[in-house]
Amino acid sequence: MTLSVGEHVRLPRVYRGRDVLWWMDASGVWDQRYDELDDLVRARRLPSPQLVGTPERRTLDLNALAAAGVELVGRWAAVRDGQALFSGGLRNVFSLADLKMERLLGTFDEWARARGHEAEVDPPERLAATRVPESTRLQLDLRSGEIRAIVWATGFRPDYRWLEVPVIDAKGQLRHDGGVVDSPGLYALGLPVLRRRKSTFIYGIEEDAREVITHLARYLATR
Repeated sequence: MTLSVGEHVRLPRVYRGRDVLWWMDASGVWDQRYDELDDLVRARRLPSPQLVGTPERRTLDLNALAAAGVELVGRWAAVRDGQALFSGGLRNVFSLADLKMERLLGTFDEWARARGHEAEVDPPERLAATRVPESTRLQLDLRSGEIRAIVWATGFRPDYRWLEVPVIDAKGQLRHDGGVVDSPGLYALGLPVLRRRKSTFIYGIEEDAREVITHLARYLATR
């Protein structure tokens, strides 16, 4: 099996004896507001974390996949003359994912210290860095028979062309401020990091909806 790797979010399934999503919620990371983030555009483009929902809550990261025999290659760049071409930046991709994970775990540790929860959780721990293969191929012959099936897991992009109002930017994204669209009376919900980091997930829409509805009520009251 060959896995083409691009930018990703690496997290342990369990950290210091608690599920990593418990940490995200308890430490307030999920509640970070969109207007408090240093780079909102980047935050809204981040991929979902690499997590498995199995009962044993094991961590499934690139190290685990490589140990199971998965060949890691760079981001799929193009297909040319029957050859799949991959980028050569695996080391940088791994380093960035590891760095972001270390910063997040550090945030959890600092929260536990500041709030006096150290005794309630296991000692701090760190995961081994993502191992870079000794050599990675930059192309793969799709006609050789080595690859029998291709699974695309590249996410999706929204298509707002059906909106007959001028609220789309040059990159095809909806222009809005926390769900308040750049057109009077038009609102959005359910978009990534709409008003908080947890907006990306189903359970995060409740608080967003309250604030958007409050804005709508004010708008209707002043018309």
